[in-house]
Amino acid sequence: MNNKLLQAIQAEIRKHPGTPILLSDLRVKLFGLSKAVFDAEILALAKSGKYFLTRHFHPASSTEQEKEMMIPDGAGNYYFAINPRGDAELSQNAPKTGRGGSREGAGRPAVKTKIKRVPLQGARVPGWLMDWLKVEGNTGKKIEAALIAHYGLTPPA
Repeated sequence: MNNKLLQAIQAEIRKHPGTPILLSDLRVKLFGLSKAVFDAEILALAKSGKYFLTRHFHPASSTEQEKEMMIPDGAGNYYFAINPRGDAELSQNAPKTGRGGSREGAGRPAVKTKIKRVPLQGARVPGWLMDWLKVEGNTGKKIEAALIAHYGLTPPA
């Protein structure tokens, strides 16, 4: 792998985190590298799984000069940008601070009952029934008990 190419990509990532790196800009920075070597190195980076390439959706609309700055894959696709995969950059990110997000113990506690409850949206019930359920409280358990009693359903174990 070409170290100058990797250094140029890392420099762009540090300058503009999260944005695609235009291959035409990289070509200009690495003007001493032949097109064949540059293209092969970029395709190898994509195959490594640490980077992905952004495909041009309509290369026929591009001029020959514009196509020359892109990387063909031999299957009719032309690529114009390279992006680091999210998991490839995790080691460079600062550790999380604060009290939310995906840290252990954050968010709502898991349901302790064996049957997980899910919200029911889009169901239409008569107004009088909804009013009664609101007054009675514990709507989900009331509906569950009524369905079990009426239809003889058995909750999963």
